[in-house]
Amino acid sequence: MDQPHNLTVTQTSRNYWVVQSGDGHLSGGVTREAAEAERELVSRLRSRTAQMRSSAPRRPRVSERPAR
Repeated sequence: MDQPHNLTVTQTSRNYWVVQSGDGHLSGGVTREAAEAERELVSRLRSRTAQMRSSAPRRPRVSERPAR
């Protein structure tokens, strides 16, 4: 799995705090504390998703689509 981007909290020009991953805005909040809480939530969800994907059983690949 790819290395996850660092999650950063930055303030916009309109005094809104956003959580960024690379160039994308993921979430935000009116206060820095709210944005920090959002960053922690996104981080926990990413790690949980990665853990679930790594422990999930592999499904066999289907080479052809079933006919309708």
